[in-house]
Formats: sequence, C-alpha cells, structure tokens
Amino acid sequence: MRRAPSQQSTIDADLTPLIDLAFLLIVFFVLVARMSGEQLPAIPLPEPTAIAATPAGATRRLAVNVLAEDGGAVLTLAGERFASDAAGLERLASAIARRLRNDPRVPVDIRADRSLTYRAVEPAIDAITTAATQCGTRVTIRVCALQADVGTP
Repeated sequence: MRRAPSQQSTIDADLTPLIDLAFLLIVFFVLVARMSGEQLPAIPLPEPTAIAATPAGATRRLAVNVLAEDGGAVLTLAGERFASDAAGLERLASAIARRLRNDPRVPVDIRADRSLTYRAVEPAIDAITTAATQCGTRVTIRVCALQADVGTP
C-alpha cells in the first residue's frame, strides 16, 4: 500500500492583534500616569542639613595653613602670613577671632605640611582655641595633611 505524499503544513501567526494590544496598553498607562500626576498636591520637601548632604563649597570655613619653611613653620590665613612666634600667634588668634565674631559656627580647617611634626602644628590649634575663647564660642577644628610636593590635601 502506498502512502500519500505528506503535505507540509505551515502555521502562520498573525501578530497584528498582539501589536495592537501592546500599543493600547502603552497608551492606557501613559494616560493614567499623566492623570494621577495632576491629582497630587504640591508638597514642600525638606532641605538636607547634614554635612554629608551639602555640596562642596556650600559652607564657609576658615583654613589655617601650616607650611614648612626654612626649617620652621609659617602659618597663613586667607593669604596673610603669620610667624610661629608668640607675636605671630597672637596676631593669628585675633584674625581668627574677628572672623568668628562674624560667623561663630564656621568650622576651622588646619592644613599642615606632611613633613611637619605635631609640635609645629600645635601652636595653630592653640591660636584657634584662644580665638574661640575670646569670642565665647565653640569651634570645630579639622586637621588634614598636605602633600609636600603638591601643596594640596
């Protein structure tokens, strides 16, 4: 008995209704999202106050630089140079006190040359605490070391 030659059947899937359904769903969700956004009341959001949340340069600060020079240390504040002797430290304390009277909450950064010892940095800390005592305020002091060859923290 002979078999009839097999006919190949092809199955065609019409994707047009599926594509229409996808576009209808997209239009539906876009319209729903637009209408739900119009119904929301305007809510004032709180501003972050944590130091980690403030952008760089947003807060004022004083920077006291302690630089190595001729076997000793030279202190600078806003481009003004102060000797590390008693008279220079007194001038530095009064300059810091003037700035603290304008803004008592301003933090003070001590940027010290990495090649210096603590003994060279300690007078800057003493001048800052003297200035804070003169103003009757508390001061936040941060100390960072500068690279000897670059001059930046």
